Amino acid sequence: MSSAIEPSIVLAAYAEPIANGRRVLFIGPAVSALPARLIERGARLVMVCDPDPVRVAEATAKNRIGALSFSALTDGHLALRDGAFDVCIVEDAGIADPVALMKKIRRALTPRGVALLASLNPEAKVPLLPHRPSGVISLDYYALYDAVKAEFEHVRMLGQAPFVGYVIADFAPDGTPEPSLDTAFLPGGAEEPELFIAVASQHPVALEAFAVVQLPYRSVVTGSSTADAEALRRARASEQAARSKLSELEAALGTEQKSVQARDGKLREAETKVFARDAELSALRQELENKNQQLKARDAELSALAEQLKQAPPPEEAAAADLAALEQTLTERGEHIRKLERDLREAERIGKELLRQASPPSASAVETQRKAAETELAQKLAKSQADLIATRWALEAAVKKNATSDNAEA
Repeated sequence: MSSAIEPSIVLAAYAEPIANGRRVLFIGPAVSALPARLIERGARLVMVCDPDPVRVAEATAKNRIGALSFSALTDGHLALRDGAFDVCIVEDAGIADPVALMKKIRRALTPRGVALLASLNPEAKVPLLPHRPSGVISLDYYALYDAVKAEFEHVRMLGQAPFVGYVIADFAPDGTPEPSLDTAFLPGGAEEPELFIAVASQHPVALEAFAVVQLPYRSVVTGSSTADAEALRRARASEQAARSKLSELEAALGTEQKSVQARDGKLREAETKVFARDAELSALRQELENKNQQLKARDAELSALAEQLKQAPPPEEAAAADLAALEQTLTERGEHIRKLERDLREAERIGKELLRQASPPSASAVETQRKAAETELAQKLAKSQADLIATRWALEAAVKKNATSDNAEA
């Protein structure tokens, strides 16, 4: 049988009166020593249910006890059959959801079945033996009572406290000696409970109100020393790992500092470039502002010209007016030239008539008069023709100017 000394094996001794010859359901870690201790104390069979399948597989592989079997807590149709067990012992009631767990336990027990449910006291600081943390939920005294009371009619609350002392015994007493207990050296008369235990059933159950379970001194001391040595070994290993990690972090910090210095240098260089760019940008902004002022001045000039253009007649109308005026002038000059031609012909006719009526002058005088009259008329005609040609040239220049303006606008 197992020789492991754990705080939970005390429940095997305390529950012996109700577990002897009975079917026991144990809910807790499959590697716990309590199930084997229950077999030692007379349990007919023990079914172990553990929510951790890895522990179930490990315990199943090591099991050599025929009355001991293992199953996952989730396999409710196998492990928690209705009314299949007389006693249920839970090493740590926080191993699963307490509400669902209590319902499963009540269903798995017979009508007169009894459940013993333990829970670690969160206020216990220095346990006699190290406890194996197996719960996922921490239940204090009141939380444990409320969870159990919701499913069972009768609930008794007990505490499992460490007991340390010496026994003074008579080697040859007369009859069976009556033990006496002296707790005067304890502040308050009792140690702080390490475990809270709820005894739950649908009917009253007779169990000891005060029980002392003695454990082998050497096992307790060796177990504590071993646990302390293991804790020390783990602490030293953790310290060594922490030192290694610290060295790695220091090396990484040195590398990071170099990287930071390099980044600072690049940052300063970038800041210098940014300042230069800012200066260039300021100069460009000033130049842009000047250009904008010039543009505004040009816009004002264009607006004034546009206003003048709106008030002035269109270029086509002005050119048409000039052309009409030139045509009118040309027409008038043409009329004047025609009038002069008529006057010249009339003068020639009158001269000829006068020559017929007058006494015939001498040939030289007549010739002189005739040449003088022809010269005067020729001068008048040349002047009229010159005016006509000048007017025609002015008209042609105006027409060309108008055509050039039209092409430029197109």
